[in-house]
Amino acid sequence: MLVKQGELATVSAVAGSLGYMAPEYAQTVRVTEKIDVYSFGVVLLELTTGKAANYGDEDTCLAKWAWRHMQEEKPIVDVLDEEIKEPCCVDEMGDVFKLGVFCTSISPSERPNMKEILQILLGRNPRWVCGRKNMRHAEHASTPLLNSSKSDGSLASCNG
Repeated sequence: MLVKQGELATVSAVAGSLGYMAPEYAQTVRVTEKIDVYSFGVVLLELTTGKAANYGDEDTCLAKWAWRHMQEEKPIVDVLDEEIKEPCCVDEMGDVFKLGVFCTSISPSERPNMKEILQILLGRNPRWVCGRKNMRHAEHASTPLLNSSKSDGSLASCNG
């Protein structure tokens, strides 16, 4: 929505697509940062799995499917998008998948805020905890997930 400086802006409704909207939005109809975090998590899950936000049957979506996958302790590598999965990047893709799951926690209070997400992506918060079913990320050293970008803004390949 574009508004000229000095004009008042009002929003009468929030538009959202199924699969991207946090579960609590349907109950409270209040927009919060945690709802944005949930949607961001869904985007991370889409990027790492190659599946759409509404993936699943009529009772589930990509976020629920990913949570179930983690709770059943299945290998993360099995859900990563085959079209972009390269052996050198599997760990990083898995970390982004786990971050997507963390961002789509059922309880808004268990989700990180955007500042924490940035710190995780930059590798400055290596010991993040995902609240449910012992989903922890403390095994390996702090490696920035955003470290593969070149100074010109393009992404470097996994091979350097």
